[in-house]
Amino acid sequence: PNTDPVVDTGEGIRYQIAKGDACGLVHVRPIGACTRGEKGEALAEIGDMVAEGACMFSDDGHGVQSAGMLRTVMDYVRQFDRAVACHCEVRSLTEHGMVNEGRASTRLGLAGWPAAGEEIEIARDIELCRLTGCALHICHISTAHGMELVRAAKAEGLPVTAEVCPHHLFLDESALDDTYDTNLKMNPPLRTAEDAAALRAGIADGTIDCVVTDHAPHALHEKECEFEIAPFGVVGLETSLPLMLTNLVAAGKMTWQRLVEVMCVNPRKVARLAPVKVEAGSVADLTLIDPELELEVTPELFCGKQHNSAFMGAKLTGRATDTVVAGRHVLKDCKLA
Repeated sequence: PNTDPVVDTGEGIRYQIAKGDACGLVHVRPIGACTRGEKGEALAEIGDMVAEGACMFSDDGHGVQSAGMLRTVMDYVRQFDRAVACHCEVRSLTEHGMVNEGRASTRLGLAGWPAAGEEIEIARDIELCRLTGCALHICHISTAHGMELVRAAKAEGLPVTAEVCPHHLFLDESALDDTYDTNLKMNPPLRTAEDAAALRAGIADGTIDCVVTDHAPHALHEKECEFEIAPFGVVGLETSLPLMLTNLVAAGKMTWQRLVEVMCVNPRKVARLAPVKVEAGSVADLTLIDPELELEVTPELFCGKQHNSAFMGAKLTGRATDTVVAGRHVLKDCKLA
């Protein structure tokens, strides 16, 4: 919902779904804001947004800083059997932060974004989940300790799920060098190699439920500037599957079944969407994958307007070649129909 304007009304949800239907290339399932304007001050129109088709609620990009406000949000959202997805960031700890606080920030002379700035809010939000009973989804988790907090909550039986992005799985702070590549600036930032290794283990063993992209396109002129003033965010839609196939499936560290769970089945469960079925009489929503197709990450790979990828130049194997959306063949041989 962190669009302009913020989607915090039923009307906004209805508009986004209508635009997606008119395009016909994907199913658009909007997430509504938790608070008006994502300002963390007043409750957004939760009920109206559910009625119009909102599948989840989040103030992504900011996080709800007030525990009392988030409790109110969760009390309301719980009544509609939806999850609250939390961008976990204590702004008083992370303000001005650019990269992971530690070796990277010291080496590059940039303001640090400490892991505690994420982990403290993960712990707080799990406590609010325990208090309210509302389903909690932790967005783009990036640290080993944060993942352990999720693991403990699950062991307790709390309705907590979590997601991870490919850039936090397959990159770490050592990728940042004296070129100050702004395509490596994201929120949360790249963490340590030990964090990345723990996250890879967590997605394989079931602690982390979903692989997502946190897709954040930015125009070339926005990223081609000093690191300090460049916006956070990277694109990830076109590279997420090839990265998973190359680094985990082909390497024997993840089964095809688990890949489908984390990229297709579990995200639908978290968002309370009906499962897709492959059977006679069902409407076709299918993705065809060529596991041996080789590709290089170049600007030409991306279908969107921008290509601020953290993996530019990477050589990968495996790609979605065709998709059928609501019975319509929209991607044919890697080209939009």
